[in-house]
Amino acid sequence: MQRQSEPLAGPGAARESVAAMPHEATLIYSTALLRQAVFAFWRRSVGVGFFVALLIAGIGLVVLVALGQASWIIGALATVLAVGIGFAAAIYIVHYRNSLRKFRQMDTPRSTFRAEESSFTMSSDIGTTTLQWSTVKELWQFQSVWLLLYSKSQFTTLPIKCLSPETQAYIVQRVRESGGKVDG
Repeated sequence: MQRQSEPLAGPGAARESVAAMPHEATLIYSTALLRQAVFAFWRRSVGVGFFVALLIAGIGLVVLVALGQASWIIGALATVLAVGIGFAAAIYIVHYRNSLRKFRQMDTPRSTFRAEESSFTMSSDIGTTTLQWSTVKELWQFQSVWLLLYSKSQFTTLPIKCLSPETQAYIVQRVRESGGKVDG
């Protein structure tokens, strides 16, 4: 009796098995890295248009004051300028303090990131959380950090130097396939 041999798996099968394997990395955090992450988030969230509008309001205010104008427009422009600057500062300060608070709760500034097909898990000495990839609305890619955004104000920081190129590619793939936007 002769046995039929099974066909050998080609190179595509090896690639699929690697993609299906979980990707794991140890993420190392520092205050400098958190500052970079929050600044990158702040800069992209607030946007250039916001600062252009503040600049125009500032120029208008200076011109009106220089011309000796005294009207409600000066008060309105000054208010817009003050509230705008306060708003931009508050966004940075709130996110930075929140990040620092979590960072200082950690005994060691490390977490383990494990990416699987349907979810990813982050574990540190302060806790463990597992989220579905579909919770990631956007992935913002910067030079030293990536930000996984869950809403307009919630994000997770991933230090790039801690992620292998394969894990980086896998994260991008999982975010896209789960309906998230990848923005580099």
